[in-house]
Amino acid sequence: MTALAALATFGSTGAVGPLRCHASLTDVAAKLGPPWGIGRVSKRRRWPHLFSYGDADLCVCRCRLITSICVQTWRDTIGLPHPRSGAINSHPAHLTHRQTTSALEAAGCRWQPVTLGQPSGQTALRTEPTGVTFTFRTEGTPEPLLESAGIWTGTHRCVPPAPDAPDDGFGVTEPH
Repeated sequence: MTALAALATFGSTGAVGPLRCHASLTDVAAKLGPPWGIGRVSKRRRWPHLFSYGDADLCVCRCRLITSICVQTWRDTIGLPHPRSGAINSHPAHLTHRQTTSALEAAGCRWQPVTLGQPSGQTALRTEPTGVTFTFRTEGTPEPLLESAGIWTGTHRCVPPAPDAPDDGFGVTEPH
């Protein structure tokens, strides 16, 4: 699967393989192996915490549910987890707006431009009905280049693990 096909699937379904909002990180790790720990969102609090599988960054709540996914596409290559093996597959980056919208349309994924709140030097589109936002850099390039694709959830019912629950093995420690 190419990066464009994987991103079109992300736009259509809101998922990158087993990575999707409201999925349990424990369940995902059982399929893909342990994630790479990026760090805390806040210096003062243990959770939420950031993890990744290649260039798919996850924000995870203390209840271990994924609350956002952001695929970084601005690097020279895009590393995405294989849906079944969990191996990180590298794909060429520098995807254009035209390539991205063509891939979305080929996948039957509707999208609309994001017109409000866009800073200078970027443009964005949002897919329907999943709400994945694709952000493009417009400065310094003849055609807009994809910088990231992301989705997040506003709320969920958080039921944190019991204090005496066994260590989940993600290596997240209490702040000092």
